[in-house]
Amino acid sequence: MNAATGSLEARKPFRHLLAVPSFYRLGFAAARRLPARLLYAVGDTIAVATYLTCRVQAQILQANLTRPFPHASDRERARLARRIFRNYARYLVDYGRFRWTPREGFEAVLPSLEGADNLREAFALGRGVILVTGHVGNWELGGAFFGHRGLKVNVVTLPDGDRQIDAIRQTYRGQHSIATIVLDGTPFAPIEMMAALRRGELVAMLVDRWQGADSIPAAFLGGMLSLPRGPFALSRATGAPVLPAFVVREGGAYKGIVEPPFVVEDDRFEPYAARVADTLERAIRRYPDQWYHFVPL
Repeated sequence: MNAATGSLEARKPFRHLLAVPSFYRLGFAAARRLPARLLYAVGDTIAVATYLTCRVQAQILQANLTRPFPHASDRERARLARRIFRNYARYLVDYGRFRWTPREGFEAVLPSLEGADNLREAFALGRGVILVTGHVGNWELGGAFFGHRGLKVNVVTLPDGDRQIDAIRQTYRGQHSIATIVLDGTPFAPIEMMAALRRGELVAMLVDRWQGADSIPAAFLGGMLSLPRGPFALSRATGAPVLPAFVVREGGAYKGIVEPPFVVEDDRFEPYAARVADTLERAIRRYPDQWYHFVPL
């Protein structure tokens, strides 16, 4: 890829053990017919079974939790890891439920937006918006929410590794007015991103699991995190603001959190990467049981 988007030498994206085609199909079918309370109960049961039988993933998760909570006991981290497995199963349940949510229903699903002025400020520049987020909360819901509010959303993603999963997710996003830009190693993805920004659209990407050669290191949870160069190079090339944002669950609904935007104005990307890493760290500390990082830090 060119300098506007960064290298594609990232690791194959991790797929949670529950994220398989059969579970998606079952979830979509059940979500259309069963009440939410029953769906969550089933999801909770599957989450407990997954936590107890998939010890490698559980141990990785508990090891990652030592970074934000170095003084917690093993028992406390294990209890938090179980909640993360439960909440991830509920995230998948909601993924199925929201497929059938009508446009007007999204106001009830995501009734509050913290930092709405930041969102307005970013779009007021008229250069499109580069939204960056991490594996915290319900990132797919964020795209659907913006799509149903009339914003043109483009989600940047690596191939999943399972064509059925890729097709399911792309169809799902299309139903919510979201376009998918796949980083497949061709020159078309960078062109699509820059064209979307020039049209004043939103380009969204997850940035917290990058291990490409073309990366920017940033301090994160007492260690370091590699962020992709792409969003910063895109901002530098187009003048589009970078907007860190998250969608998290609070009670029976979701809440959007939008951090202040910034435009990359020079070729030294490290200070900008530090800002993104800092917003990600704050989100994790506020909502640690919605941090779905099942790979080693």
